[in-house]
Amino acid sequence: MASLDYDVVIVGSGPAGLSAGSALSRGGYRTLVLERDVYGGALQHVDRISDYAEYPEGISGADLATALLDRASDDGVKLDQADVAGVEVFSRSRFVATSEGRGYSCGVVILAGGSRFRSLGLPAEQRLRGRGVIDCTPCDAGFYVGKPVVVVGTTEYAERDAHYFTNMGAQVCQLPSLDGLVGEDRLERVIYAGQEVPAAGVAIRIGTQPNTDWLRDLLDLDADGRVPINADGETELRYVLAAGDLRSGSACSVAAAVADGQAAAARAIALLRQ
Repeated sequence: MASLDYDVVIVGSGPAGLSAGSALSRGGYRTLVLERDVYGGALQHVDRISDYAEYPEGISGADLATALLDRASDDGVKLDQADVAGVEVFSRSRFVATSEGRGYSCGVVILAGGSRFRSLGLPAEQRLRGRGVIDCTPCDAGFYVGKPVVVVGTTEYAERDAHYFTNMGAQVCQLPSLDGLVGEDRLERVIYAGQEVPAAGVAIRIGTQPNTDWLRDLLDLDADGRVPINADGETELRYVLAAGDLRSGSACSVAAAVADGQAAAARAIALLRQ
């Protein structure tokens, strides 16, 4: 497939995408990893990872992202930032198109876009993002020392973030849900059960959702918005695989995502050899 731009294009630079990229590059396959946001994906937003055997004492999400990125770079993976807008499937190749107008031909595509924190869908939520609505707890906790922070949710993410903010010196209140957000230029209060609660910041941790919005016109997604795959990690599209949090049945853990990426790389190699 020397006439193609790459042997494999991977969409997403989280643990699944980076582990797949490293395995492919070590095998001598020309591999491109495309990332829309920050390299490392949602790992950058996680305080502590405790389910990854390579670091039995635990490691911060940012440090693990750096380690995986460094390994991928050392293995020869090409990393680039782009917002992937679509995938075209031809008889002998695939074409990955970006919203910036670029495109890459390849033999196999691996979808590994991961997941993000689920939103509440409140009217002011998007408007106040970065102005009190907190995406990245380790990144932003230092700005809220001595200030009231509301953590929303009962998930493990919520428990960990509440603990993190508390340790950083914030005045933490944990609530199961919210009815509204109040503030113009910045968040000032949240509304819960008809009562206004002072809040300089709010971390909404009610669960995660896959980054598959751009795939809705390309693939039939399951009820949770994830990508169905067969036993070999293949989607309904020829030579298009899915790995990590965005696939159906994912355990949504770092260890599972890394294993998924390695399995997707092995399957991609098998397909390229056909």
